[in-house]
Amino acid sequence: MNDYDKSDVNRLLKAFRHEEADRIPHLEFWVTSKPVYEYVLGRSLEYDIVDASVGGQSISPEDHVEFAERLGMDAVVCNFNWRPNNVFRTAYDGTEHYVDGSIKSESDLDDLEPPVPIDDQLAYLERYLRASRDSGVGVFANFTSFFDSAMLAVGVSDSFLMFYDNRPFLEKLMDILLDHQEKVMQAVCDRFAGDLAFILVNDDIGHNQGLMINPDMFCEIFPQRMQRLIAPAKAAGKLVAYHTDGKMDMIFPILDDVGFDICHPIEPESNNLFEVKKKWGHRFAFVGNIPTVLLAYGSKEEIEEEVRVYCQNLGPGGGYVLGSSTSIMDGIPPEKFVAMTQAVHKYGRYGSLGHAD
Repeated sequence: MNDYDKSDVNRLLKAFRHEEADRIPHLEFWVTSKPVYEYVLGRSLEYDIVDASVGGQSISPEDHVEFAERLGMDAVVCNFNWRPNNVFRTAYDGTEHYVDGSIKSESDLDDLEPPVPIDDQLAYLERYLRASRDSGVGVFANFTSFFDSAMLAVGVSDSFLMFYDNRPFLEKLMDILLDHQEKVMQAVCDRFAGDLAFILVNDDIGHNQGLMINPDMFCEIFPQRMQRLIAPAKAAGKLVAYHTDGKMDMIFPILDDVGFDICHPIEPESNNLFEVKKKWGHRFAFVGNIPTVLLAYGSKEEIEEEVRVYCQNLGPGGGYVLGSSTSIMDGIPPEKFVAMTQAVHKYGRYGSLGHAD
């Protein structure tokens, strides 16, 4: 394996700082497919893969770092999640799906599911850092936030009504979630800021037409709270990334004012990343955008061509890290995922972007 193919967190950080490294990095924030992990690792995993979006860790730190090394992926995520009181139903195929939340009133707050103790979460991060030592693989910390976590705890449909019928209660719930995650963010930054590649906040605030709620109301609720959450990371000099689905036109100015540096995944169904980078590339670095539909149903040749076009058009000047448009989940054939990562190594080298060696 040559240096172009090896994991290198410094390559990733250069891209985030709008610099050109040896090649365009590739990064997946979340992989929840056991077949994908086993395909890349070349062995069976003797444990279940838990969807990190519901509070679990997808894979052991040691296996996760090895997974990244085998791909030449430059970092792995350690999740600091608190998304309480989500209600799931099991589908006919055995998969679980979110259907509602159980926090409907003030009295329900007494039944709010507790977060994982901070010390336990920090110990898990230490495992990641030990596993990644001398590997070239960086570690970044991902924090769930207050906005979508409150909506999910209440129930998405009910929360839309509650923004108008009982907004003080919804904001009270947000503040409970924020107060805890702010403490976790502070603890992580106090102990490990120098060891982390960057910080990620995961909080869906958009849909395919824009913001989840009225923009004026959103700006009364969101920016000051989010600035509180990321303040420890900014004080520590860390780059801070933001994940949200949805159309980003109205969201970028808000994230800019709050102080974010990196945006993920800029969903292709709602955004044209090529135009977005022209308009916002001076302010943000971008991660993602390769359609998961293409990874699931396209041919290897189609995937490789898509990656080539992305490398050629988004790579110049840095500021772009290739990855999927959501996450790598069951239903994406492992060989198609690997084809995407291999294509970055083939077409993402600076000095010959879009051209195979």
